[in-house]
Amino acid sequence: MTTTREQFEQRLAALRDPWITRRQVGELAGVSEKTVRTWVAEGILGPSTIRTGPHNTQLIERAAVAALIRRNLFEPKDDTGVLRTGPRLAAEPHRLSHAPGEQWGWTDIARRRGVTPGAVSNLAKSYENHPVRPFPRAVGRKRDAAAVADWFLWYDTERPGYAARRADGRVPKVVARLEAALTGPEDLTTTRLAHELGVAHTVARAYLAEAASQLMPRHGLIARSDIAELLARSGHDGTAEQRRERVSTLLRRKDAPRRHITVGGTDYYKKAAIDRLLSSAGES
Repeated sequence: MTTTREQFEQRLAALRDPWITRRQVGELAGVSEKTVRTWVAEGILGPSTIRTGPHNTQLIERAAVAALIRRNLFEPKDDTGVLRTGPRLAAEPHRLSHAPGEQWGWTDIARRRGVTPGAVSNLAKSYENHPVRPFPRAVGRKRDAAAVADWFLWYDTERPGYAARRADGRVPKVVARLEAALTGPEDLTTTRLAHELGVAHTVARAYLAEAASQLMPRHGLIARSDIAELLARSGHDGTAEQRRERVSTLLRRKDAPRRHITVGGTDYYKKAAIDRLLSSAGES
């Protein structure tokens, strides 16, 4: 989940409860409950702003929550004037101004973002292989200013919370999460994963697609959208649309296998069961 200040203020105005749960705080801020717990653990909130509700649910005073979210999402972390070493999200998403055809190096970008050149360099390296919006490539040591401005507008708006693909990065975590869902089996939506990771919907979708590509073949599962390809391989001479219609007809049969799991809006079936269905129908 992500949020801008405008979205946050709109959500806050619609919330009338004087005391709210951590889940509601997460929904207001567009972050995970884990992040909310971290904020609360910082000790910024006074004891009078937290109490226990029904079923031992922790409740936080609405006004204190508003101040907490504004502090963590939209305000500078300190007033020292020292450049921060992190990538810093803009308080309000806006497009960096530039001249036509202008080229930027790390120092140019850092000055506009109010951080160190090293912070920009590290951010670019983290996002160089991002599945949705990789950081703009350099020509020599400069990058197209328009492309960089577009990228930071996306970064500030989406607040993606992306981690590069490494042993301790997000992809292995999503693979483990999907593995657990398959054990259930438990349907796993992109929205749910985005909420759990505290990332944008588009980023969660990319992670989930990568995890599915690794795990589904290993578990002998096939996406519904891929069943038509089995028909094509078996010599079905119809059009692609006719093959999709044929799949829909077969899956409505009383002896058709039931879907095993839905991941990111895609239904998956046991491939062995689909092979038997196609064989019994004379399709393979």
